[in-house]
Amino acid sequence: MSTATFLTAFFGLFAMMNPIGNTGIFISITGDLPPSFKVKAAIKVTIYVLVILIGAVFGGVAILGAFGISLPAFQLAGGFIVLGIGLKMLQGSENSTHTTSEGKKVIEGLDSKEAKVNQALLTPLAMPLLGGPGSITTVVTAAAAVPTLEGKIGAAAGTAALTLIMGVCFALSGVLGKYLTPHLQQIILRFMGMILVAIAASMMLTGFKQSLGDGIVKIEPKIVEQAGQTIKDQKSGAATTTVEGGDAK
Repeated sequence: MSTATFLTAFFGLFAMMNPIGNTGIFISITGDLPPSFKVKAAIKVTIYVLVILIGAVFGGVAILGAFGISLPAFQLAGGFIVLGIGLKMLQGSENSTHTTSEGKKVIEGLDSKEAKVNQALLTPLAMPLLGGPGSITTVVTAAAAVPTLEGKIGAAAGTAALTLIMGVCFALSGVLGKYLTPHLQQIILRFMGMILVAIAASMMLTGFKQSLGDGIVKIEPKIVEQAGQTIKDQKSGAATTTVEGGDAK
């Protein structure tokens, strides 16, 4: 298992999914339902998010290849996405990339009936609020940074560890809800935004360096070949001049 990809996936998702802050959303969905139901709901959300993100870890690069998208290009694009999310979080705004207008209506209009809560656990909570574009970009980039089985296992382990922590926070939402004041949620939101901006900068720099390196690798053989051909031509021309000079004598 790659420790680097484990840490990248874990801390990237910690900032992106914000398990403590999103516990407030889980509380708003489950309402005043019994604690036993909240534990079951937390387990369901954890499984949903795990399936989405682990699938992205092992299948993300293959999907990129099918569309002809290079990893450096994806890292650059993903870096811009994560940067936008991080800057909005620094300003105290919600993560709009993981939110849909339809999802907001589901959350706002949700009553305490278990059937409707179960429906909301998958959409919009698991997708796109938690396992949205930013989270998928984070795990795919982390796994692709070390393109080996160990790298994917590390990214999957980091994803699983963070998702399990999120599930525990959701299961303990009844206790955490007493301490998650709006002011505290804003502090957490802004701190996670700063972390995401740093992660985005790293992703974009890595993508740029790899793009530049690939370009040099492609151009270098051509330059060497042209230089070699020029040297051959010069030697051939010098030999011809020498022969002609000898004939003239």
